Amino acid sequence: MTKRQHIFHKAGTAWLLSALLMLTSCNDWLDVSPSEQKKKSEMFSKAEGFRNVLTGAYIRMKSNSLYGQEMVCGTVENLAQHWNYSSNTIGSYLNTYNYRATVVENAMTAIYNNLFKVVADVNGLLGDIDNGTLGDDDYNLIKGEALALRAFCHFDVLRLFGPMPTEAGSDRVLPYVKEVTNRPNAFLTYEQFTRELMGDIDEAEACLKKVDPILKQSIAALNTPSQLTDNFYGYRQMRMNYYAVCALKARVALWTGNKSQALEYARLVMNATSADGAKTFRLGTLNDCAGGDKVLSSEHIFNLKVTDITSTLGAGTTYQKTQSQLRSQLYESGTTDIRFVNMWDYVYDSYWWTYYNYFVKYVQTDNMPSLARNVVPLIRLYEMYLIAMECSPLGEANSLYAEMCDARNAPAVTISSQEQLEELLIKEYNREFYGEGQAFYAYKRMAAEKIYFTNEPGTKDAYVVPLPVQESVYANE
Repeated sequence: MTKRQHIFHKAGTAWLLSALLMLTSCNDWLDVSPSEQKKKSEMFSKAEGFRNVLTGAYIRMKSNSLYGQEMVCGTVENLAQHWNYSSNTIGSYLNTYNYRATVVENAMTAIYNNLFKVVADVNGLLGDIDNGTLGDDDYNLIKGEALALRAFCHFDVLRLFGPMPTEAGSDRVLPYVKEVTNRPNAFLTYEQFTRELMGDIDEAEACLKKVDPILKQSIAALNTPSQLTDNFYGYRQMRMNYYAVCALKARVALWTGNKSQALEYARLVMNATSADGAKTFRLGTLNDCAGGDKVLSSEHIFNLKVTDITSTLGAGTTYQKTQSQLRSQLYESGTTDIRFVNMWDYVYDSYWWTYYNYFVKYVQTDNMPSLARNVVPLIRLYEMYLIAMECSPLGEANSLYAEMCDARNAPAVTISSQEQLEELLIKEYNREFYGEGQAFYAYKRMAAEKIYFTNEPGTKDAYVVPLPVQESVYANE
């Protein structure tokens, strides 16, 4: 077995081990013999087996090397220049886009491998999904979520390690892994990869449209245990629900340059309503922040619960930017924008005569609502508005922006040209998704030449993360 086969073999068997451990603790039917002796066929002989393997994939996504830290507030945010750093730390290398530093190579390899471990989790499930065990509702819900997670993780592999969309050619770029195997997976061209990606999203959308309770019930009802007959069908914001799949489709369509499809699906999510006619998602406001909800949970289309998020993400513990840095790059003096006033706190350093800010978006408080506690947003409504702005005529873009600024308690500017719109979009991705790991991807997708908070140029050398060493030798085989 080659080194690369070994990597994929470990990813391909990890799902089985973690699922067996989870099932042992959750299900009496496994007590008849030790979990390590259970065969895959027995695991998937009952619906609980499928349910728990899917749950295991979400749990893996919350690890520090993925969306519990590095893909939200760590590595990817350093690439966006959002954090200050000390010399000879990983931040100092990331902020100069030195991808060959050993500590950076290790971090990127961990991200790459763990994204594919989540893929292996759901591939193990999908390999047996048609064995006749599941009823129609479980079949469509579990298959839809599994396909969506496979697409979600592959897309983040593409956004980090793939080419800039403006420079995508005919070279083979990445593998799209659809089965559990110890055989090396063939690298695909950008066009082949994105076709596989959108194929998974299309199928996930079709499955979830048949059964997802979010299409009929309100978020509040789905988050209320007393109103649920089966908890597996509740808490849909914390799962790849139907609207999360549609939002992911809008995100991918924008990346691949299909603006008409991106606009269609962004609007679908923005206009979503439950059976009573109320909006499924709404933009967060100053009132939400005042009530302790600084992550604006009313906007969350897909999020993850990360235990003790403050210590995991380091929120509120270190100084991140000076007030002058934030004002000179992103905000005007005297701004009332909730993203500045409520997401940051500051202390005055009398020695340096400077106000230092620190990030408090994820700091837990006694008054915050339960839905906002220890929650990391992975897709939010505001992004759908930004996608709609980018894909609409300027008149409609101005109307959307006015609505967005009203929610953020900020003055709206009038957009009079495409160039101004593009500059504003970059600024908005930085203001809005600070600490959420999205700004770097906006820079890369739009091939932005200027990156805030640095003199490093926005070029392919900055935006394309090299493949891990064990993978790069296979790219052109």
